[in-house]
Amino acid sequence: MLMKPSWKVLFAIGIAVSTKPLVTTLIWLKQAPADDYIGNIPLLSTEQLVPHVNGKNALFVGGTRGVGMGTALALYRAGAHVTIVGRSEHSGAKAIATIQYLSPYTPTSTPGSINFMQGDIGTICTSMKLIEQLSASPTSYDFAVVSAATFPDWTKPLQNVDGLDKSFAIAVMGRFLVYRNAHRFMNKHARIINVLASGEKLPVELFDKEIASGERNVTGLLEAMMTFAVGNEIMMDGLYTYDNRYASKDYFTMVSTHPGLLQTDLHRGQGFLFDMLETAMTTIAGTTEEDVGVLQSSILVSKQVHLNELSFVDSFGYGRVHDIKMKDMIEENSSWLWEMLTKLEKISSQCHAV
Repeated sequence: MLMKPSWKVLFAIGIAVSTKPLVTTLIWLKQAPADDYIGNIPLLSTEQLVPHVNGKNALFVGGTRGVGMGTALALYRAGAHVTIVGRSEHSGAKAIATIQYLSPYTPTSTPGSINFMQGDIGTICTSMKLIEQLSASPTSYDFAVVSAATFPDWTKPLQNVDGLDKSFAIAVMGRFLVYRNAHRFMNKHARIINVLASGEKLPVELFDKEIASGERNVTGLLEAMMTFAVGNEIMMDGLYTYDNRYASKDYFTMVSTHPGLLQTDLHRGQGFLFDMLETAMTTIAGTTEEDVGVLQSSILVSKQVHLNELSFVDSFGYGRVHDIKMKDMIEENSSWLWEMLTKLEKISSQCHAV
């Protein structure tokens, strides 16, 4: 027999739902300083996306669920040729079926094509295997959305075979390898969205170098989240500081974004209190995969972002810049993290047998 929720839980949810404007305001106050050059990026309808993406190739690393699938849906509807990358053939087939079901033909837009490629950026060698697959394909991509990420699974080992925290490995190491090798499978002036935690004032003091380097295991959810989120920000800045292709400002247009509160179960399994709180928060101010896909696709094609450079856009579609604390954190850790990542990158030459 199912247990009925207590009156306290129902009361808390009722209060939460009734205070949606307050929650939205609190989220807004967490945003980093504004980038007035970008301003607010308007949302585009499918018909407005068509001239930008119709007939073009779009890659989604982490596209079987969440923001990746939502953005793949938006581009597919507008006529793009979509490739979804994910770890599971089953999840890939399910995502494709969902996207096709939600994409009827209309007089003003015709869906593109969609296919699945099995791949994983959770370790150095699986990342390189995916990169080799993409490089061997005749397809050259015009757009890429990288949203693959994971929270700690406390029931399993927290580090991967490379000795890195699994969450950090995907959000920082795996993405680093994809971006460093993107010239092998993307057009020169392609556009890339890095979806993680940009645009907010992050509690950077929770970033832990020992977790990032694999010297110790993560012990709590917040330090795990901030280590991979802040690490991603430092890594992205490093691309435009140390990598000659990106630093030339004649390369990709990259935008690092934040998905906001997404109505998904991707983050479940972090304990009863966290799961209940997230459920309440997403009920209050959460957005659907479809809605967040509209925002991310609008950002992807926007002329308001910094062309051939790195931009930051928050979950409301506003351009942002790093706050003082993040700037100091990047300055303090940029060279250290870049050195660590490039050392790990050299190991990839031993991955041919994967």
